[in-house]
Amino acid sequence: MSHVPMRRDLAWTAATVGATLIGSLIPLVTNNRFYYYDDTQAGAFGIWFEIGAKISSGEWPLFSDSAWGAGNYAAEGQWGIWNPLILLIGLIASKSPNIVVFSTILKITFLCVLAAGTFLVARRYKASPEWAAIAGVAVTLTGFTVYMDAASWVTGLMVFSLLPLAWFGLHRMAFAGANPILALATSYVLITIGYVHGTLMLAILFLGLLTEAWVHASRRAALRLLLTGLVCGTVALAVYLPGVLTAPVTARTGGIVNSGFLTLDLTGLATAWVPGSLPQVTGWWGGFAPVPLLYVAWFLPALVLVNYGRVRGGIKELAAIGVFGLLSLGLTLAPSDLGPLRFPVRLMPYVSLAVLIGTAVLVSRYRVAALSRARLAFTAAIVVSGLYLAWTQFPSFRLAASFGLLSVAGIAVLYFFLYSGRVRGRFRTPALTAAVPILISLVIAGGQHAAFKGSPLPDYRMPDASAGYTQQLPGAKGGTFVVGDPTVLGIGIWDETLASNAWYLNPAEVQNLYSPIMFAEYAEDLCISSHGWTCAAAGRKLFETDETTGDVLADLLSLDTVQILRDPQPQANDAFRDTPPAGWHETSRSENSVMWARNMPLLNTGQVVWASAGADLTVVSESSQEVVIRVNRLDDGAGNAVLSRLAWPGYTAEGASLAAPLRGYLVGLDIPAGSEGKDIVLRFSPPGWPVVIGSIIFAVAVTVFWSVAEALTVRRRPRKMTGATLPAAISP
Repeated sequence: MSHVPMRRDLAWTAATVGATLIGSLIPLVTNNRFYYYDDTQAGAFGIWFEIGAKISSGEWPLFSDSAWGAGNYAAEGQWGIWNPLILLIGLIASKSPNIVVFSTILKITFLCVLAAGTFLVARRYKASPEWAAIAGVAVTLTGFTVYMDAASWVTGLMVFSLLPLAWFGLHRMAFAGANPILALATSYVLITIGYVHGTLMLAILFLGLLTEAWVHASRRAALRLLLTGLVCGTVALAVYLPGVLTAPVTARTGGIVNSGFLTLDLTGLATAWVPGSLPQVTGWWGGFAPVPLLYVAWFLPALVLVNYGRVRGGIKELAAIGVFGLLSLGLTLAPSDLGPLRFPVRLMPYVSLAVLIGTAVLVSRYRVAALSRARLAFTAAIVVSGLYLAWTQFPSFRLAASFGLLSVAGIAVLYFFLYSGRVRGRFRTPALTAAVPILISLVIAGGQHAAFKGSPLPDYRMPDASAGYTQQLPGAKGGTFVVGDPTVLGIGIWDETLASNAWYLNPAEVQNLYSPIMFAEYAEDLCISSHGWTCAAAGRKLFETDETTGDVLADLLSLDTVQILRDPQPQANDAFRDTPPAGWHETSRSENSVMWARNMPLLNTGQVVWASAGADLTVVSESSQEVVIRVNRLDDGAGNAVLSRLAWPGYTAEGASLAAPLRGYLVGLDIPAGSEGKDIVLRFSPPGWPVVIGSIIFAVAVTVFWSVAEALTVRRRPRKMTGATLPAAISP
């Protein structure tokens, strides 16, 4: 194969990434914290920091008893404990002095990967390099990707950014006989990030590629895809099996219902080319999105320029794009809850990907040579109807006029450049053909960020620098619980407390961490949300007496420090105004918070906190995953014990048996008669652990063996091209 086309495509890829880099910097002009919203701030960075801290200390982040509802990392899935990229990100994050800068650089890097992968996929389907570059840049500027995934939901951005690269690797592996290492490695990294929507869309991509192999009657391509799918399936089993087996105790719901929350309709999709359209998408913000959430690209009306009669002759080559796009669209239009899958609008980026790759392929391969009046009229009809529908959803004349003029001007310039007789010869080069739409896209992106400066998700305004997370709760010892919601008290509260996974950056051992699954009984008992904040009533609940044991709940939870935040709407049970109970004292008080500390700290998180009468127990050793308990005495023949640990599925006991969890969530033990002088060993392993380990070993072994075998034999056999393969002259 000639190296000239390869060098040309490398240059085009670099140009695509360069334009994407410029586009990704545009939001920072109006908002330097644009890439540090909501879940990145409250969830992801804390996870990365904790991963890095544990790896640096020689631990593997599998399970933490002191993190309580958020400590079951294997069941959470999104900790990426099997993912070398996430582990590396964690190491770097734990040493980064500025969190906002780190998050910004990381997300821009993934946007560049997304652009490069999209360019390569479009080229695999014979799109011209200029239109492949246009699609590569445009996919990073789509509304949901910019305002939701890039701004906040970073795991969604990660898997979406990796999927085009996996698509490229899978297509080359299946249809061009390329080494499977790229396909297997990118798929492995994508799956082990643990964001289930990305894994689901990878499975749909496999269906699309298998359809492509079927329509070309390529048995070899199908077999290679099936073997790759088997490897990916075992990786997915390892990532998600612990979560599935843990689900009975979590707050995740099942069933199919439609609350209308974060769903979309066809009207919103019909305005996907309008940069200022604010569609009817119900979310935390109300009934209509306050940003162009469903925006795809301003140049989509250019699909009018395609000669669809000619498309029929090459439809087989586009099978995977069609299947992937249609199935993505179907899931995006699904009910709000499909079992554990929620918020179908999350899949809008994948619809955008299919649309943009399809547009690049169709326009570059099947564009009509001359622009007829009929096509101009059809374009005008699409433009007028789209602008009208956008206006009806959010009837702001100023918004409709400004973005309407921008998009109409962009379409007019594009049509003029492509068809005007005044643009000839050296002015209609591939470079300029790409530069004109990309420049218009960047200008429109600038207009969007001038009008919509941030994500519709919250910016809690927590500190930028890592050092700003260490001074809260000074002197806190042992297990710590925070009562209240800090996000309603203004940004000054971050000098006194933190929220969600930001606590990982603080030396205090705080229970109030972020968990998308939650331990249901624990969360309900203490009215604790997935983000870790609680209702005011939790302040009183902590110091109530448990009916079964006769002990105070704070003792059973191994709490030595409690911080109570002011409730802006005081209630009768607001502990903020109470004096500390017996055995506790007040250590600090401000307008917004009060901190209580135990007079004699227990410092016994994860250990025995209650034993039945006549039972004398001593903890011999204790770690997150194992406790060894010596039975010194059992006066009544048998006994019971409770430990300050959540009763996650996966615990086993030697020398005793697991009892029904106290209050539905604390680990209980039934100690048999005759146990005096013996040891009880309580261990935790994620449920299905042998299957998990076996699946990872199998997947890695097959990947290494297959990739090495192909590398060793590739020189002994010619590369056999099949049905959908590109000619060597343009194969990237």
